[in-house]
Amino acid sequence: MMNLATASRTFQLLTRILDVRSSTEPFLPAAPEKPAIPLGDAAQPFPRAAPESQGVSSRQIRSFLEELDRDKSLYTQSVMILRNGTVLCEAAYGAQDLRAAKYTFSACKSVVSLAVGLLSDDGVLSVHDEVAGIFDEAGTTALRRRLKGMTVEDLLTMRSGVLFTEAEALTETDWVRRFLGATLKGEPGKEFAYNSLNTYLLAAIVRLKAGKSLTELLQERLFDPMGITGVHWETCPKGIEKGGWGLYIRPEDLAKLGQLVMDGGLWQGERLLSRAYIDAAATAYAVPPETAGDFNYGYQIWVGRRENTFLFNGMLGQNVLGFRDSGIIVLTHAGADTDFQESRYFEIVSRYFGGAFPSRLPEDRDAQSGLASFVRSLSAYSRPPEFAGEAAAPFLNRSFTVRDERAPSAGLLPMVLQALYNNYTAGVVSVAVSEKGGMPELIYREKDAMYRLPVGLGRPAVTELDFRGNVFHVAALGRFTHDEEERPVFYIRLEFIETPCVRILKLVSDGPRLFLRQTETPGVPYVSEKLCQTARSPLYRPLLLLAAGGAEEDYLRFKTRQVLSPELDCAEEGPEK
Repeated sequence: MMNLATASRTFQLLTRILDVRSSTEPFLPAAPEKPAIPLGDAAQPFPRAAPESQGVSSRQIRSFLEELDRDKSLYTQSVMILRNGTVLCEAAYGAQDLRAAKYTFSACKSVVSLAVGLLSDDGVLSVHDEVAGIFDEAGTTALRRRLKGMTVEDLLTMRSGVLFTEAEALTETDWVRRFLGATLKGEPGKEFAYNSLNTYLLAAIVRLKAGKSLTELLQERLFDPMGITGVHWETCPKGIEKGGWGLYIRPEDLAKLGQLVMDGGLWQGERLLSRAYIDAAATAYAVPPETAGDFNYGYQIWVGRRENTFLFNGMLGQNVLGFRDSGIIVLTHAGADTDFQESRYFEIVSRYFGGAFPSRLPEDRDAQSGLASFVRSLSAYSRPPEFAGEAAAPFLNRSFTVRDERAPSAGLLPMVLQALYNNYTAGVVSVAVSEKGGMPELIYREKDAMYRLPVGLGRPAVTELDFRGNVFHVAALGRFTHDEEERPVFYIRLEFIETPCVRILKLVSDGPRLFLRQTETPGVPYVSEKLCQTARSPLYRPLLLLAAGGAEEDYLRFKTRQVLSPELDCAEEGPEK
């Protein structure tokens, strides 16, 4: 079970988040975690070549990209396809940018495994080392007895049995101490139970055994030799990398790490990791439930059950999928409502790239040209800019004060990112639209901050926004339209392009009043299902009942909509300057 004090804090925090009439007060002091990371191309890039030169059809790749585009439930953001260490195709959907360092969520667990492999190769750490013998915090006889038998391998394979989870970590400062003292569910090494704090403890072990941080070790041994730059890894309150999440890395640089696994630890002919460790890491040790997807689990790397594949996988759709027989790697970023491999993406990618491929195909210039044209069409930046016309008149140079009891819980930063960064809004105060350089500019005021961002029409406009020291690139794309009652609507889509998160604003003009409708993805379906799953557990149902004021699934969906999809009533101020 949860520690009672931690459980109380966790559900108190949930109570605060679900109370739309007041701003969320965090338990831990907010501190900046996400610095500005410049957009930029990868250093030491992969070579590029026509798909046919590597035995893959341009028509096949185009069909694959088209199918991903048609299935809007996948929320595909970017794709990169490689064979034999050569990029065959790279595509960014909508306002996404392949030059951005992307948040990986759990895909970075596989990167932690590579760091463990470095220490294993050095003889500094064995996967069979007992966890209790590594930490001074495990010094008491009772604690050592309880942790007896738990090994580094148990952490790597998600079989530690420890119940201290990410949700509890949001209200704790000493994650190592809480992990080591947490309740165990069964005997270590037996049952698979996915828990990102296992990976966090591996990051802490790397720090102790290497005498330097996880990032410093990787920078020296992998990132520098491979030309991986612009990396940022968030840390816990004690300064240790989160390990199981929190890594920002450019797609091409993440693909390099996938290629390192594909090539058995070699990078451009230089051995960086032993084949013995790579082979062990990509071997199945644990069998997750079938509902998680069609993969077993190795050393923080997923392993295909029916295909000779390996996978770095993160929630919402970060995937580096390697087909070991053909040497093809398919890397994707997305914002789908999934935790593991439940979406049909994996059926699609296997259908296109899971078979045998020749070493080379005849050149097909028409297909190559068609593929390049389609890739350009996917990007919103390929479209010509538009200018505000008469349809903008109901909004331009007007300012509206939010007069709604739900305003204190509504902010510009998506709620998923607010919770992730312990960085909760103080509440929206007003919205306004001015004009700058022929394009509309949104002015979004919160109680303690103001955000100004140009909104592109036709093609996105990208702005850096600072949320209490957490800096994001935000691509804004808008259009003027009408609702079902023929009221003027200014629709604005804000993509936080380093993350899977999207904020959608709809400004609905109704004479002197304005309705501000906010939604986000991942949003109500994903979050409400999480709450409903919690409510189905006899262990957590009473606590959720207290936190949300009810535990019925329809009620929980209603509460989620209140928080993630509010409609706020606004009244006009004077002209915006």
